[in-house]
Formats: sequence, structure tokens, C-alpha cells
Amino acid sequence: MTPFRNRQSPPERPIEVATPLFLTLPVANIIMQLAEPRVGEGVAHSRVDSGSAFKRAVKRSRTTAQYLAVAIAGSDADRQIYRDAVREAHSHVRSEVGDKVRYSANDPKLQLWVAMCLFKGYIDSWELLYGPLDEAAKDTLLANSATLGTTLEMRQAQWPASWAEFDRQFTAFSADFTMTAEVRDLLSALADLSFLNEQWGVLGRAISTVAGPVNEFFTKATLPPRFRELMGWEWTEADERLFALARKGVAAVDFVAPWTMKAYWGLYLVDMRIRTRLGAPILGKLVVRPRDRHAQAA
Repeated sequence: MTPFRNRQSPPERPIEVATPLFLTLPVANIIMQLAEPRVGEGVAHSRVDSGSAFKRAVKRSRTTAQYLAVAIAGSDADRQIYRDAVREAHSHVRSEVGDKVRYSANDPKLQLWVAMCLFKGYIDSWELLYGPLDEAAKDTLLANSATLGTTLEMRQAQWPASWAEFDRQFTAFSADFTMTAEVRDLLSALADLSFLNEQWGVLGRAISTVAGPVNEFFTKATLPPRFRELMGWEWTEADERLFALARKGVAAVDFVAPWTMKAYWGLYLVDMRIRTRLGAPILGKLVVRPRDRHAQAA
């Protein structure tokens, strides 16, 4: 078996279609998810401080990556454990009387949208490097990716049956999206890493100064134009040329080390199973604060 990337056989599972470019997509994917107004409001006003990127950045990064590992590579037992833990945390993320936007983090319809965004992230990580997959390949990948949503409350029957249906639903979902200034500011802070300034002080400011522009560039680069527009971001021909050069570098890494993403997911899966065996909460201690409309939580 060759250690190099074999592109003659189309990928069939999400773990096979993910390339190292996937590691530059997280904020772009979050932007797509939060462009759904109910998801955006839920994140902006979440009372679950223990799951907030603005308060626990490393932990939030770990639990998000771990969810993806469990969803695409875990066993049914792994998924049930994660489902129970996330359901409890999500039970505290819901609108209250008087809120203009009604939402619940356990809403299967909202979880369908989030799962569709996650799936698009996998597809984009391949197609941005290697060009479009054919429709048959995307049909197969789609059929093998329903666990991105069914690991939580989304029902199997909600998942699109074909790529053509997925594409229609994704376009219809996002056609009328709007974004409040509050949500846009939160997402901008994630993109340029300035959210670390308050959380980590001097270290956070150093990281955001050095790595923030790079993270923001890749976020803009991997974000579909419709969502880039919602963020008020421009994308120039010079930006596209620079991104094309960056993609060549990432493609070279993917060719010589296609196993990197499988190893990445595998480490998170092992971590989750160790935590389970030790009886440690896989999402950490749940911390829920009283309702505060002015707090920034994610």
C-alpha cells in the first residue's frame, strides 16, 4: 500500500476526503453555521460558560474536534456517550420569554443545518485542493456522513438523499440569512484571534498579533462568497493568487502524508475513550451561568 495520496480512487468516507486544508477551515465553518440566525443567537447568548470559546478556547477546540472524530470514526457506543453529554449541555442553550429570535440548541432542524455545514467543510477541504468531485462520489460521501448530525438529535430521514438535494437545501437554507452586528463582531474576533486578548492577556495578544492575520486570511479564503458577503469582507485577485500558492503547499503535504488527518481524528477518539474509561466527563465540568444578555459566549 502506497504511503502517498491515491487520487485514482474517489474518497468514500468523510475521513478519507479530509485534507490538511481542513485544519484552516474551522472559523469559516463556524461562520456558515452561525449565519443561521437562530444558531447565531444561541451561540451569542449561550449560558454554558464551560463550552465557550471566549472563555475556554483550548477546551472548546478539543471538544469540537473530538465531536467530529466521534461522528465520523467512532462506534455507536462512542456516539451515544457524546450524544448524552452534548444533549445536557445544549439543554441550557435556548431562548427565553421576550427573546426576538426563538431557538434551542437541541432543535433537530438547526442541527441539520450545522451538520450540512460540517459536511460542506469536508468537501471543500478536498475540492479547494484538487478540484470538483463528481456527483456520484459526492452522493457516496453524503450517504456515509449522516452521523455528522445523527450523533446528536438530527434524524436520519432529515439527511439529504443525494448531492443534488443537499445542494438545493443548502442554497435554500442560506438564501435569506442575515447577520446581526453582535454575531458578526463575535465571528470577526474568532477569525483574527483577537478573542484571545482578554482570555489570555499578554500571551493572547502576542498570538493574535502574529497568527491572527494568517487565520483571518484562511478564514476568508475558505469561506463561500455568500457568507463572505454577510461578514462584509472583500476578496481580491491578489488574495486569490496568494491562496492558490498556499494550496499548492498544502497539497504537497497531503500527497506525501495523507495519513495526517486520520491520525488527527484518531488521537481525539483515543482521548475520548480514555476519559470515558476513567469516568471523567468528556466535555469537562458543566458550568452554566445565570442569564446575561450582554455576555459573549460561544
